[in-house]
Amino acid sequence: CIRDRFQRLENLGFLDIVPQRGTIVAPMRATEFRKSQFMREAFELALVRRAVELEDNTALCKALDRELKLQAVHSELGDENAFFQSDEAFHKAIAVHCGVADIWPEVQRVKMHMDRFRYAIRSQRETPAILKQHRKIAQAICRRDEAEAITAMTLHLRRANHMIADTAKEHPEYFEL
Repeated sequence: CIRDRFQRLENLGFLDIVPQRGTIVAPMRATEFRKSQFMREAFELALVRRAVELEDNTALCKALDRELKLQAVHSELGDENAFFQSDEAFHKAIAVHCGVADIWPEVQRVKMHMDRFRYAIRSQRETPAILKQHRKIAQAICRRDEAEAITAMTLHLRRANHMIADTAKEHPEYFEL
């Protein structure tokens, strides 16, 4: 059973198993990160397009506003865990209110390598910037401004691309670029 779990983690790219030598936690690989980011972006931009086309977006806008208020409090308190839970809920709310909640597990699967990076480097100093980006996304969706919503979501999802290079310089032992 444990062997099967290790094999699964190796297949996902989280462990490196070297026969007769041992098992180690795999470094964060830029190729896996880029693939994860690309697929997440495809899913989430499709969701944004659906969100701006909703006949009635009132419930979605209320859900996004609720998460923005929670994020502001969590950011102010320095509660990273709660902030990032609300971050997940913010993105999931878009899928739920677009009537495709059942795709959210797939989004979570494709973004695993992004999440690994995010959890490794998360920093309280980043939460105000994330909150500002979420506000722009929510405002554009609620105004039904597709172009602005797409732009805001794209910038938000690609911000980690810039952070990975800086983090790799600080902690090269964590990365395989």
